[in-house]
Amino acid sequence: MFEHILVAVDFSPAWARLERQLERLRALGCQRVTLVHVLVSGYTQAPEVEHGPHYEERLEALAAGLREKGFDADAVVCAGNVAVELLRVARERGAGVILAGSHGHRALRDLFLGSTVLDLARRTDRPLLLAPTDAEVALAAAPVCRPLLATDGSDAAAGAEQAFLRVLPRCRRGVVVAVGRWEGRPEHAHEQADLEAHVAALADRAGAHGFESVLVGRGQASVEIARVAEEHGADLVIVGKRGHNPVADRLLGSTAEAVCRGARRLTLLVPQGS
Repeated sequence: MFEHILVAVDFSPAWARLERQLERLRALGCQRVTLVHVLVSGYTQAPEVEHGPHYEERLEALAAGLREKGFDADAVVCAGNVAVELLRVARERGAGVILAGSHGHRALRDLFLGSTVLDLARRTDRPLLLAPTDAEVALAAAPVCRPLLATDGSDAAAGAEQAFLRVLPRCRRGVVVAVGRWEGRPEHAHEQADLEAHVAALADRAGAHGFESVLVGRGQASVEIARVAEEHGADLVIVGKRGHNPVADRLLGSTAEAVCRGARRLTLLVPQGS
């Protein structure tokens, strides 16, 4: 999954942070990187399409720097809707993950323009990795090694669960936080037993690569997930989302969106069915 990562590049100061995250992601198998910059025609503050060669030269310089560090790197400059173009190139080049910079606690705000990251998150048909790029957010420098899976046992979490199980063999012991709402609600009393059984089944699938588990039966899910991530020193939060249709899926799901907005660490958003 992480072997080939497509990186959305906007030539902002955020690039230095994204480059450091690629170094950390070697631990999860990252070897190949495709850098993509999208020229957005029809927007008054965006570069004109005919300026493409200038941006191709700049992007190729970034790719050359990655090759010097041992990555297999290439560069693509294209024009159109940013989210659509990023997904098109990811499909054509076979990238397993898309990496985009986010703005600290405002993770689903501007990447290049307005709601681009939100549009990308809604449309994506493959895992989207969000990396906080605000200077105020202190990200670890060490290789990624402590993943946290957030699950409620639903179908929407299945892709995230599969991603967690795939990275677990490359990491130290992971963490699973299972979130429900049974405490103080007798009508939901069965949820705790169901989630316990679900987590036990995940442990069976993990085999020798065990994980710690935390069951939460009350409180705001996104807040509890952030709390557990902080307490357990997680450096990668993995959460699922519904589908990848921007019309049918007008919202990511309140918990997934809130986790992405509030995360102060790498966050992997995994579409249902990916």
